[in-house]
Amino acid sequence: MKRKWIKRFAILSIGLVLAFIGYRYRYDLIDVYRDWTGWQIEENPRPEGVSTLEWAEMNYKEEMLELSKKYDVPYEYLMALLVLECSGERPAGHRYEPGIMKKLEKVKAGTYRKFENIFPHDLQGCDDSCLENLATSWGPFQLMGYKAIPLGVNVSELRDEEEAAEIGVKWIEQEYGHFLKKKKYKDAFHYHNTGDRFPLNGKSKTHHPYYVSDGLRYMKYFEKRKVLEN
Repeated sequence: MKRKWIKRFAILSIGLVLAFIGYRYRYDLIDVYRDWTGWQIEENPRPEGVSTLEWAEMNYKEEMLELSKKYDVPYEYLMALLVLECSGERPAGHRYEPGIMKKLEKVKAGTYRKFENIFPHDLQGCDDSCLENLATSWGPFQLMGYKAIPLGVNVSELRDEEEAAEIGVKWIEQEYGHFLKKKKYKDAFHYHNTGDRFPLNGKSKTHHPYYVSDGLRYMKYFEKRKVLEN
């Protein structure tokens, strides 16, 4: 009986250690993440000894400072968000979503009356390649391709590394900028990932359970760095 409890304790201890390591270094395990999710990214390796947050600053700082002023969106929020969405990588890469593809196909076929604010007439003349682009997330904020339709831009613009950043910030300001103006950052992060504000029951519905809490933590880092440099 004693050995049985020792074995259980050992397994539990090992599990906790592995869980801690996975949490602590989850953004350093980017290659595993890519294989698991299908996230495609061009090679631009992060230099050894440079953290994900530092890498994001090296790649996006000046651009986000400019876009932050232009669209009146907090710089530290934009930086934290792009760390969550693309790990600060530049080029940011893209991720194809098969589930979104199926929904768009059903809208095009008329099986669905609409998907969000996409209607059958929006997809007329759109072949499979076009639908795949619409069902793929692009740019530093991983904006879904179909968002280009209500924004009045082409998916090719979302695929462009330079244009994608500004289109993403513009969408953020229009779609849920009211949360940011009221400093409701939990709602903002949750909305970006799920399309809904943070649940009142306190249980996040994001794809990663630490998405919102990590975002808030990263915001503090970038805010502190901004103050120190000024």
